[in-house]
Amino acid sequence: MKKFYFLSGYSRSGNTFLSSILNQNKNITVTPNSCVVEIMYDLFKMYESSWIKNLPEFSGLNNVTMKLLENYYEHIDSEFIFERGAWGTPYNLNMLQKLNYQPKFLLLVRPLVEVLASYVKVQKPKDVENFIYNVMHSDVGKIYFDWQSTSNIIKTNQNYLLIKYNDLVNNTEEKMKEIYNYFEIPEFKHRFENIEPFTYNGVKYNDSVFESPNLHKIKSEIKKDVYDVKEYLPKDIIKRYAGWDYF
Repeated sequence: MKKFYFLSGYSRSGNTFLSSILNQNKNITVTPNSCVVEIMYDLFKMYESSWIKNLPEFSGLNNVTMKLLENYYEHIDSEFIFERGAWGTPYNLNMLQKLNYQPKFLLLVRPLVEVLASYVKVQKPKDVENFIYNVMHSDVGKIYFDWQSTSNIIKTNQNYLLIKYNDLVNNTEEKMKEIYNYFEIPEFKHRFENIEPFTYNGVKYNDSVFESPNLHKIKSEIKKDVYDVKEYLPKDIIKRYAGWDYF
């Protein structure tokens, strides 16, 4: 029987790097940024639709919704699946609880200004102010949803293991042991050299979709990028987001 956990921290915090290492263990599958949370969101919205209210019989919709994770990952043989997405936002967390999940979260984090600087560094937007406005927009911003998900998991005292990016890079083997212990996964000896690019079911990211060929590129060895956030972010943006971190 598959066990589902949720990878729901900040982007640009070592998610792809960690996923590539964890996926060396064939008994673990870490997913890419997944569409499952959006599918579940759409299914829950159907309960509020006029055609369902017109004839409020929910059996078929319940069948699809209750078994969504199991059916979506039916093709995966691994026992332990880390589903990556912003599952900790208030609405998404409520969905999991309504489906009787008792979720355990893995949160990878780093200071938010470093996350934003890393995004600017890899995306190279012409208008940095507008780019940050979009990724931090409360309705559509990818980084905002990551922040909201992570902070809500922490504030509502969910079951989570929090790992800081610097600790992951500087003490990788130690942090891997913490992950295995917290999620009760049998030990596995991982390789920390010649790390292969992330793949899911044999398929690689196609980052050309976002016109950013290095968005999910990782190094073959464990090494932190060293740079000054001031090189990539204006002072007012650094000041604006410097106090947002809950960890």
